[in-house]
Amino acid sequence: MGVGAAAVLMSFGGLAVLAATTVSLGTATSFAVLAGTTVTNTGSSTISGDLGVDPGSAVVGAPLVEAPYSTFTADSVALGAKNDLTTAYNQAATGEGTATQVGTNVGDLTGLTLTSGVYQTGTIPGTPNDGAMSLSGTLTLNGTGVFIFQTGSSLTMGTSSVVTGTASPCDVFWQVGSSATLDGSSFTGTVMASTSITLGSGVTVHGRVLAGTGDVTLIGDTIDASACIDTASLPTPTTATTSSTPSTGAGGTSPLIGAGILVTLGGLALLGAGVTTGIIRRRYPSI
Repeated sequence: MGVGAAAVLMSFGGLAVLAATTVSLGTATSFAVLAGTTVTNTGSSTISGDLGVDPGSAVVGAPLVEAPYSTFTADSVALGAKNDLTTAYNQAATGEGTATQVGTNVGDLTGLTLTSGVYQTGTIPGTPNDGAMSLSGTLTLNGTGVFIFQTGSSLTMGTSSVVTGTASPCDVFWQVGSSATLDGSSFTGTVMASTSITLGSGVTVHGRVLAGTGDVTLIGDTIDASACIDTASLPTPTTATTSSTPSTGAGGTSPLIGAGILVTLGGLALLGAGVTTGIIRRRYPSI
């Protein structure tokens, strides 16, 4: 069991449900979106929380990262967040004791109303790699306490899926052994996927999408982790990428070369050891 965890059993439909302890995200707490290789966006996506990529550095499609949050790519902040994500993922996967088996039709959670606890799909109790997890309708999470959903395989939320209820999005965690696909109107919680996370068009996530080694793909989505972030403790941007100027992968701002700045102006490349203000005059022939 995780550090500080208590073996408290709760009742759920006649089943013994182990009470979950909160998953510590460390420096990944401020991130709404985190990827290993690339964040790719199509359309108008809005992110309320930091955005990070490491060891990759590409953010393609310029999703809007709202102030006061920032974008971190292949720097010490993103690296620290990725390391802490690994620790949190391992805690959620193995540090909470034996989970309660739920779900029908190959792990479909549709129609369930759950209180806090540790849950996994499949047929073999205590075997995280047993069974993918899916949702084709409504899953209701009610009450206080921590919810942890475990699968050593994939997580698939269909177009008619919705995760709702009175549970705080800050207390819901999805540990996914491969990749996650979210394609419904509304989703609650922090998704920690070992590989990649793909969102369908127009999905609202009240929580976070944090991918380990792969990419995060957005299509006009809303990722809102603001309720779970203390803005007084946000990391300081270490690059030119901030909430008002999200990274766009290829292109973006002009590269810094040594101590100089390379600026392209009217097809001319100007290189200086500092910032120089001058006037370029072009002589036009008399008319």
